Amino acid sequence: MYGNVEAGKGPLQVVGPGEACSDPCSTEENLYEPLDPPSTIPSQKSPPGPPGLAWSSLEGPSDAVVKAGASRRCPSRRSVPSHPAPWSSSSKKLLLVGTVALGLSVLGNVLLVTIGSRHMAALREELEAEKVKELPNVASCSFQLYNENQRKCVEASGHQLTATTCQPAAVAQRFQWLPGRRLRSQRSRRCVTAARGQNLSLVRLEPCREDDVLQRWECRPGGLLALAGHQLYFNYGNNLQRAVMLYTGDKEWSRWVVHGTEADVCSYSCCPPCSKGWIYFGNSCYFYSKTTSSWADAQRFCSALGAQLLEVDGPEEKEHVQTTLRGSSWLGIRDEDLEGTWKRADGSVLPRESSSWHRNEPNGERQENCAAVREDGQWFDFPCTSSLAWVCEGPP
Repeated sequence: MYGNVEAGKGPLQVVGPGEACSDPCSTEENLYEPLDPPSTIPSQKSPPGPPGLAWSSLEGPSDAVVKAGASRRCPSRRSVPSHPAPWSSSSKKLLLVGTVALGLSVLGNVLLVTIGSRHMAALREELEAEKVKELPNVASCSFQLYNENQRKCVEASGHQLTATTCQPAAVAQRFQWLPGRRLRSQRSRRCVTAARGQNLSLVRLEPCREDDVLQRWECRPGGLLALAGHQLYFNYGNNLQRAVMLYTGDKEWSRWVVHGTEADVCSYSCCPPCSKGWIYFGNSCYFYSKTTSSWADAQRFCSALGAQLLEVDGPEEKEHVQTTLRGSSWLGIRDEDLEGTWKRADGSVLPRESSSWHRNEPNGERQENCAAVREDGQWFDFPCTSSLAWVCEGPP
C-alpha cells in the first residue's frame, strides 16, 4: 500500500537546531555572497563579543582562561533585497519536473490504495467461500443418534431436527462427524447447529462452518452430548413438534448412543467411512483404478473387494464421477443377454431415461456389449474385451 516507503529503513530523522554540525554559529548562505568561506577575523564595525564557552571547553583545565581576541563570534547577517533574482530556465525546468514527479507519486499511491482495497475485499470473499466449502472425503462413517429412554432416532427434515421412529435405512436419520467436532446430516450435508448458547434454544441444520462455535459438540459421561464449552445438552425436547433443543437437564432425555449399539456417539468420530485408497461420496465408497483391464477382470476385482463396477444412478453421482475420472472407465451394465436391453449387476433393467448415453450410442450391436463412461459423463458401448480403467463402488 505504501509504495513510497522503503522497507527496513525506519522513520526519517529530522535534525534539530545544533544537531547538524559542531559549529554553534553556522554560517547562513546568501545568494549574493561569494562561495569562499567567511573570514574568521572579527569585524571592526562591531564590538567584540563575550568569550566563546564552547571553545574554552575544548582546551582543558589549564586553558580555562581564554585570551582576549580568541573568542569567536557569529558573523552578522547581511540584508537580503526584497525582490528575488529572476529564475533561470534550468530552475524552471527542475521545478516543472519536480511538480510532475510529485503528482505522479500521489496518483500512484491513490491507485495502490484502491487496488489494495479491492484485492483485500476479494480475498475476504474467497475466505468466506472456503469456510463453507464442503469436505466430503474427511467425514466419518454414518450412524443414527438414538435415545434409549424414548426409543427414538433423530431425523433431519429441511432445517429441522426431530425425534421419531428409527428406520435404519433412512438417509435422513444418518449423521457423520466432521473435523472440529461438528455433526453433519448425511442427507442435507448441513451441520447440527444451536440457535443460541442458551437453555431451550432450538437445534437446527445450517451450512457447515469451521469457525462456528455453535456447531461444536462434545461427549460427556453417560451418553450426554453437550454443546462444547457449555453445560447444555442435546435433548429430545418434550414438545408437540418433537424438536431437538438444548437443555440444562442431564437425565435420560439428554442421553444418546449409536442406534443398534451401546456405543458413545463420539466413538464414531474417528472411524473412516472408507478404506485407504477409496473415496467417500453420498454414502458410498469409490475406488478409481490406475491400470486397465477387460470388463470381466474389472468386475472380478471389484467383487473380490465386496463391491461392484460403477453404476451411476443420479445427477449428483454423475457430477462426482466427472470430477474424479481421468479416462474412460467401465460401467457395471451389459446387454449380452438381449441386444439393446442393458442390465445392472443385480439383473434389473436400466431404463433409457435413467442413462447418459452419448448421441447415437449405443451403436455397436453384438460387437459391443459392455458400457463405459467418459470424463465428460457420457456413456459409450465398447467390446467387453477392450482394456479400460474401472471404478469400483461399494458400501462404507
